[in-house]
Amino acid sequence: MVAPEIRKMYDILVSFLGKPKNELDDNLQLQFSCPRCQERDGFKERYKYHLEVNIAKGIYNCWKCSSIDSSMHGSIYKLIRKYGNQSLLKDYKDAVNGFRESSLYKIKFNDKDFQVDYEDMLEDELDFPKGYIALKEDSHCNTKAFEYLRSRGIGWPIIEDYHMGFTTADTDRKSLSNRIILPSFDIHGKMNYWTGRDFTGNKKRQRYFNPIVERKEIIFNEDKIEWNAEITLVEGPFDSIVVPNSVPLLGKSLGEDYKLYRSLYEKCNSHINIWLDVDGIESARNIYHILDNGRLKDRVRIIYNENFDKDPSEIYQKYGPVGIMRCINTAHKIKQ
Repeated sequence: MVAPEIRKMYDILVSFLGKPKNELDDNLQLQFSCPRCQERDGFKERYKYHLEVNIAKGIYNCWKCSSIDSSMHGSIYKLIRKYGNQSLLKDYKDAVNGFRESSLYKIKFNDKDFQVDYEDMLEDELDFPKGYIALKEDSHCNTKAFEYLRSRGIGWPIIEDYHMGFTTADTDRKSLSNRIILPSFDIHGKMNYWTGRDFTGNKKRQRYFNPIVERKEIIFNEDKIEWNAEITLVEGPFDSIVVPNSVPLLGKSLGEDYKLYRSLYEKCNSHINIWLDVDGIESARNIYHILDNGRLKDRVRIIYNENFDKDPSEIYQKYGPVGIMRCINTAHKIKQ
């Protein structure tokens, strides 16, 4: 018989990961569909259970994407912070602490099981990564960082407007070194996210490095959105800086439990365009049908043209602002 506290931990995980492939038993090892794989590959990955979660050891690991995304392995608390919310995090901690006081815990487990990882539960204010230096027009900054941005057609006006910077090569965490840092700020001017894009061209390195935060409660650069104008949803931050009045989804997903979803329904007074990378057309259609209801009915459009075989940042790199507007002008409704 499974202890009520363990059943509570199970229910919390199911609430944001969905039902696992296997039933909860004394093994306490569960197989879930990986949310990161779904973000990257779309919902076709829904029934591929790559994510292993061991409740007793308090750890998780995605066998498919953890080798290229360091956020997809670690303690369960980190997983809840990334894809759940603070309320679930507190409930999970309470369930663990309650079980550690039970007689069953003392009989079957030891002090290494059901650990409370307080480090992963900290709610410190997000800061720039160590080694960060702001890019400034009149200073002698990292030449390679500037060269990389120029190669993508990104000049000083965009760099300045988006407060872009870079990390040095000698930072303590090598995975964070030599990256363009693009920060995000909420409506109060408080930084709520940043993304680090590698500019070395080393194919063995992880292309992007991001902080572990609860993405569902983030609207990237919320302070820049004009809610009365046409809004375009794109996939990544580097797409958003070249597409007018756009918001990056930080993936390919949008659901009713996202802050962005709620804000679009409450604040958007014009059209919404959905423009994902060329391999995200199915995800774009899913988002279209999620939004095309209520007060947004008949105001949602999709940007897809088989002649545009590049993502927005690549279109901008090759054709500049004119190319971006050409694509936006193809926005259309999906035929029922």
